[in-house]
Amino acid sequence: MRKMNIIKLWEKNADYVLGVCKHYTKNTDIAEDIRQEVFLKIINSKESFNKESNIKTWLYAISYRCCIDYFREERRQKEIFDECSVTAVFCVKDVDFPMWKVNDMSRTHCPISQLMAELHYGEGWSRQELATIFGFSITQVHKKIQAVLCGLQKFLD
Repeated sequence: MRKMNIIKLWEKNADYVLGVCKHYTKNTDIAEDIRQEVFLKIINSKESFNKESNIKTWLYAISYRCCIDYFREERRQKEIFDECSVTAVFCVKDVDFPMWKVNDMSRTHCPISQLMAELHYGEGWSRQELATIFGFSITQVHKKIQAVLCGLQKFLD
């Protein structure tokens, strides 16, 4: 297969990547910033593309991880701000649910539910924080996380 042409890749897939990013962030400006990050990662790792797989799958995976990285960084910045403004000791919560179990399960769930479960159990985000960021009620967030956990239980059985 020929070398990947980044310009052609951008022309054909920039809107697709933007759509994926907007799906998770619900904000066009943030999604456009993340799209830039996705294509920077592609430029730096284009040799790692498995040419037997679909290009859209590869782009989706990179976009998804960049969105998670964005949410992690946003959370870190908020924690630093909160810590400085309150001058309290920052404590990292113990995570009582192994993250590898969530990552290993089949990704047949709603991607937003999966992302919420990863942020809740992997990063220690509260359901209230997730509700605020994603624009859901706490009950909806709880149900989405529970759906992932139910799927996980079936996966482990």
